[in-house]
Amino acid sequence: MSQSIEVLNLRTQRDFQYVLKMETQMKGLKAKFRQIEDDRKTLMTKHFQELKEKMDELLPLIPVLEQYKTDAKLITQFKEEIRNLSAVLTGIQEEIGAYDYEELHQRVLSLETRLRDCMKKLIDSKNNKKKESKRKRKRQ
Repeated sequence: MSQSIEVLNLRTQRDFQYVLKMETQMKGLKAKFRQIEDDRKTLMTKHFQELKEKMDELLPLIPVLEQYKTDAKLITQFKEEIRNLSAVLTGIQEEIGAYDYEELHQRVLSLETRLRDCMKKLIDSKNNKKKESKRKRKRQ
């Protein structure tokens, strides 16, 4: 029995030494975990701050991007209007293409002559009315 107690005592001492050794390792491991956790928090804070600074730097781009979107829409509208105008101009060109230059020139001269004649008649008519008006006043 004393031998059993002796063996038990030796085993207990060995286990106790093992537990002490493990306790030291556990404390070291716990310290490393704390350090890692602190480093992680520090890194997260640092990365968050860097990210926030980048966002602050990019913040002025928002109005520029909004203006860009507005300009892009306006350009799209202009393109559509240009397409419509091109179609109209093509139609006019086809219509004008039916006449040669000389014929168009003659038509323009004819229209100018008619316009001058109309203006002359208008002026003559106006002058005649003035003369009649003067005559009526003289009679009265």
